[in-house]
Amino acid sequence: MSNICPRSSRRAGQDWRYSRSRNRFWGVGSVMGPHSMNGADFIILTASSNETDQQALLAFKNLVTSSSHVLADNWTKNTSFCSWFSVTCSPKRQRVVALELPNMQLQGTISSSLANLSFLSVLNPENNSFHDGIPFGLGHFPLLRVIDVRNNQLQGSIPTSLFQHQRVPKISLGFNKLGGEIWTGPWYVPELRALNLGNNSLTGIIPSSVGNATKLINFSLAGNRIRGNLPKEIGNLSQLAFLSLYDNQLTGSISTSLFNISSLVTVSLALNRLSGSLLLNEGNIVSNLEFLSVSNNQISGCIPSNICQLRELQVLSLSLNNITGEIPRNIGCLSNLEEFYIGDTPIKETIPTSIGNIFTLQYVDCTRNSLEGPIPPELGKLSNLRLLGFGHNIILVVKFQRLFQYIFFEKDNCQFQQPFGDSSGRYRSSSSKP
Repeated sequence: MSNICPRSSRRAGQDWRYSRSRNRFWGVGSVMGPHSMNGADFIILTASSNETDQQALLAFKNLVTSSSHVLADNWTKNTSFCSWFSVTCSPKRQRVVALELPNMQLQGTISSSLANLSFLSVLNPENNSFHDGIPFGLGHFPLLRVIDVRNNQLQGSIPTSLFQHQRVPKISLGFNKLGGEIWTGPWYVPELRALNLGNNSLTGIIPSSVGNATKLINFSLAGNRIRGNLPKEIGNLSQLAFLSLYDNQLTGSISTSLFNISSLVTVSLALNRLSGSLLLNEGNIVSNLEFLSVSNNQISGCIPSNICQLRELQVLSLSLNNITGEIPRNIGCLSNLEEFYIGDTPIKETIPTSIGNIFTLQYVDCTRNSLEGPIPPELGKLSNLRLLGFGHNIILVVKFQRLFQYIFFEKDNCQFQQPFGDSSGRYRSSSSKP
């Protein structure tokens, strides 16, 4: 029997199944303006001093507008810049160490003069309306710890210096309009914990040198146009907890080394072009994985029989793939599972009775498969179950011990052995929407 079956149409973002899963992902990206390699992009002062910091802040203010006029009214030469709103200075040297301006409805550009704040550790103008690019010089702050410019309208490319910064733990540049290819040269970011570049227009490939970021915990490139294979070197990121690469153009197979990372909590690879089988390493592995989504790819083969290694799973989303075989008979071992999506795959056979042992289940989508036989009456014991989807299968519906909030069937493809639902008909066809 062939493992490759005709694909259903891709309906990402339209199916009710996608709106049910928790949103565990965030994204972030960084930029370099179109002329950021030009030395005129930032002011070069021969002496670094308190006066340098004041001039840099005033130059920044001159390029920013706000309906509240908070900077125009507060940032004046009549007071020390260390007392200005959103500015933090070091207690002894009185140098600017943090500029935090989140959620202030600011508009304008990020002035290249900020590159002269040589003691700056934190730059956070997130959730505003800054446009143009991130000045190239900002990637050279020797003391930089946090750069967070997410949720703006920034354009341009990411300064390559950010991928070679030896001290920065957090780079958060998501939800902008950044473009260009992601840096494919050697990454040297030994202290980086969070790299969030999601929801931009970045292209290129993920370089194998990403494996050098061994302290990385959060990594998001979701919602871009990244292509190429998922590098096996990601398996070297032994502290990785959140991996979000959904909605890109990734190809190739998923390396088994990914599932050897015991710290992983979330893996989202949906909406790509990944192929091959979903494989787990043989033997016992320690897994804390709670969220695994590979929906809307080209994955084939069977659901791994050793799926019980992922005992902490709460969400398992495999829909819209070429997965064949059957639902593992031991699926009931996933005792923490809350959401199970396997719709639009050519999976066959009957629904295993062990699924009735997963008392945490809330959502089950098995629409548009090749399942047949009765729905196990054990499902009636699941008091948390809110939604069942079995449309477009040859299903024999038996009477349950309880009623659910929503049940989706395609009545033309289901046989009803006994009355199902209350007198008003609590079941709905799979074309209905809750």
